[in-house]
Formats: sequence, C-alpha cells, structure tokens
Amino acid sequence: MKSLLLISALVSATAFGQAAKTEEDPTPLFEGQREVRSLSEAARLGLNRGQTALDLWSGSYWPTYQGALAVRYRAQELKPLLEGKAQWDKHRELYEKLPLYSFIGRENELSPAEKYDLLVGDEEMTLTKYAWELGEKSNLGGKVKTWRGLCDGWASAAQMMPRPRKSVTLVTPKGLPLTFFPEDIKALGSQMYARSQGPVIFIGKRCRPVIGTFTGACDETNPGTFHRALLTRVGKLRKTFIADVSPGGEVWNYPVESYQVTYYNVFDDEESQDFETVKEAFDKKGRFARPGRRDPRTAFIVGVKLTVNYRDMRDANLSETDGPLLDKVLTKTYVYDLELDGQNNILRGESFSKNLPDFIWAPNDRTYPLSDAEERNASTSVVELSKVSAKRGQPLARIVERLFELAK
Repeated sequence: MKSLLLISALVSATAFGQAAKTEEDPTPLFEGQREVRSLSEAARLGLNRGQTALDLWSGSYWPTYQGALAVRYRAQELKPLLEGKAQWDKHRELYEKLPLYSFIGRENELSPAEKYDLLVGDEEMTLTKYAWELGEKSNLGGKVKTWRGLCDGWASAAQMMPRPRKSVTLVTPKGLPLTFFPEDIKALGSQMYARSQGPVIFIGKRCRPVIGTFTGACDETNPGTFHRALLTRVGKLRKTFIADVSPGGEVWNYPVESYQVTYYNVFDDEESQDFETVKEAFDKKGRFARPGRRDPRTAFIVGVKLTVNYRDMRDANLSETDGPLLDKVLTKTYVYDLELDGQNNILRGESFSKNLPDFIWAPNDRTYPLSDAEERNASTSVVELSKVSAKRGQPLARIVERLFELAK
C-alpha cells in the first residue's frame, strides 16, 4: 500500500548494530537533473546561498494527543484544553459531551474532519472516527506522545499544494452551507499526503533507541550528502527537501526554505565566502578528527558554517485568510567539514555540531496522493468512496484538490 510504504520509510529503522555510517547518495533528489558537486562550480553559480521558489506555507501538524483532524480548534469550549496542552483523554471526553447537534447554527466551528464528512454526505462520520481511533491506538500508559501527528503530511502538502489564501463555503448534500477556513483546508491536505502519498525519495535512516542488544541507526545524515542536497536541490533547482530536524527517536519533518554557507579554515577558524582561501591540503591527516574515517580520495578539507531556514509549523489559527505574514521560520545552524577531491568535488564530511538531520526526503513529483479506493473504484459514488477511504485516514483527492483550487 502507498501509505504503508511511506510510513515504513519514515518510521521503521532498516538496520541494527550499524557501524560508522557510509556516504548516502542524494542524487535521487535531483530527479535526473545534473548535480552541482564541485565547490568551484557552486561558487561560479553563486550557490553559497539558495532559496526555494516554492510558496511554502506554515500549518499545524495536527497532533494526535489533541484529537488530530477531529479537534474543534475554533470552538470556544475547547480553548482551555488547547491552551493547557491537555492530553487526548480530556479532548475525547469534551468531544463526547458536545455531540454534533449541539453545533447547529455554528457548524463552521466543527473540526476539519467533521466538515469533510458532512461535505461528502458521510453520516457515519468515518474520517472523524478515524482521527479519534488514532489517538486511542497511540494512547500508551495514559498518554499520547506529543510529537506524534501529521508533520510528514504537512511538510509534503506545504510544497505540493497551493497556499489556501481564503475561506471557501460549500453546500452539503443536505443543503447546509459550510465554510472551510484555510486551516481546515491545510489540515485535509496534510492528512491526504500523510496517508495517501506514494513512495517518497528517502535518504538516511531513522534513529531508534536501544532495543534489547540492538542499537538503531542513530548516525546523522553525512554532511557531504546534506551539502550536496542543498546546493543542487535548493540552490540550483530552487525546490526543497524535508529534513528530520530533531536528532534522536522523535521525528520532526520540516521543508527547507533557504540556506547560507560560510567556509572556514579547520586549523585557525579564518572565515571566508571563498572556500579556496580557507581549504587545507589533506597531508596533515593526524590533525583532523577521525582520520581513519576519511575518504581515501580526499585531497582537501574545508570547514563549513551553515545556516538553514526551514518553514516552521504553528498552531491552527482562527484567521479567515492566509498569507506569508502568518508563516513561521525555524532556523538551524550546523558546523561540519567537507572532504574534497583534487577537483574540489564533495566526497563526504564530518559533523561537529552533532545536530544534522537523521534523514532527508522529498515527495516524488511523478506520483499523486490518490486514496486506495479512488485508484480502484473511480466510478463509485463519492460518499461510498469516502467511507472506504476514510477508514484508512485517506480523504478523497478530488475533494481536497477542489478545496485548494477554490481557496487560491
């Protein structure tokens, strides 16, 4: 299944007891375009800094502990729970005390999942039930881990779907006008990409805690791989990729917005935008960290101080419109060195900041997140397709795409 392939890539460790991490190959991220691997070429092209051309939008990761897409984030009754970071059981308890009919006349305060179910005519409220069941399944020892949510879906949707700039009012099969605010539309896009996305371009491994006598793959993405991905994917192609910015067992996915590179001499810390003036010949191997790990083709070493701006998540807001002024930025700084061959091509590197992403990835441009039911039964009625799809947490692509189009 497409959704299971994505979840497997993002959640499962693929190896235990691994020794020093070998160089990963970032070329799948370039999707057939020629890579910029030489720092000399990068300098000629002005790629010491780069920025995506995409309008990446901020949004919530719809945390599972709050009820995911079933959270009625616009309802005044819910405000104390949201402000107090209350756990899933408190949210579910309040939800059960406030049945759907209690929102007659203020249906626009319902959750994104409830609005979707009403719009497609699903009286069983299947997507809403799925959201609550997800929390129940994740409820271990009385708590749901606060980092669990749709950050993977949001990070994909933010680059693949146009920014919903305005609210959209549609009429349900029962004649009820229902307004989808930008946050509702973003939520459904995030859900769609989280559960219906096909195989992604995935580089690295997720960090796992110690399991018995086995240790998860908790080395960072190699600095050489990360640097190459930035130069080509973001700098040259002006696209983006997603990084797990939280080293360790938690996963926090953020898309890259921009980066800036400063090079430095690994011996005296002299800094320069021109790597040629601060690179060192690799004939003093004993003075470099972990010399035995260096690529045997290494001719030069140069230090890197890198600043990366990621598009950041934020809590769902109550605005009826959306724009870049409501976006947030997460800034990370990385310090590492790069091993270069005789032509100044990047080979690999060593990290000194110890906070590089565990893995990086990107949606595949050649796939579209149709639900499994849509792929198999395109002629079935919308309500029946929706019920089958929503049981897997998959809103119908045709509905979500229409909402985004109307909200542009």
